[in-house]
Amino acid sequence: MRLNRMTRASIGALICALAIWADVPMAQAQRSGGGVTGGARLRPGSWNQQRASRSVRHARDYARGIYEHSRDAGTIPVDIARAESEELGRNIANAQQELQAVRQEVGQDPAAAASLKTINEHLSKAATEHAMLHKECGKESIDGSACMKHCNQILLELDKAQAEHNALLRAMEIQQRQQQ
Repeated sequence: MRLNRMTRASIGALICALAIWADVPMAQAQRSGGGVTGGARLRPGSWNQQRASRSVRHARDYARGIYEHSRDAGTIPVDIARAESEELGRNIANAQQELQAVRQEVGQDPAAAASLKTINEHLSKAATEHAMLHKECGKESIDGSACMKHCNQILLELDKAQAEHNALLRAMEIQQRQQQ
């Protein structure tokens, strides 16, 4: 009986050692295959694309934060609401500025120009809604439901802008791949 326990323990230790030994090569870093999220986005001329996308994501984060705070907090401190709203507006404005630089990068491509026009329309609607939100955040007593309504509209427009921008990036990558 004792021999069986020792044999089992030895076999178990051997299996563990083999499993650990076999796993060593898989711990190495894997290289990106390119793709939409890989190295292809790092090609020359795409820095403004990345910055525009990042600004939209940051604006979404601020809009979502203001929405959730308006929903969950009993009272909304004016100074915090105003500061968050200012950052939201700054990120929307940054995205619009970066898209102007992107417009110069794409040149005469009519499909890209149409996509950029659509993205700019969504960002303009978000900026208009932000102006109403910022006005609400400047009041002595902030209406949480009004903030939620404005943030919801901002999020809808930013989501549309981001989706259009992602589609533009994919189309540009496909076009670049076909030219190679």
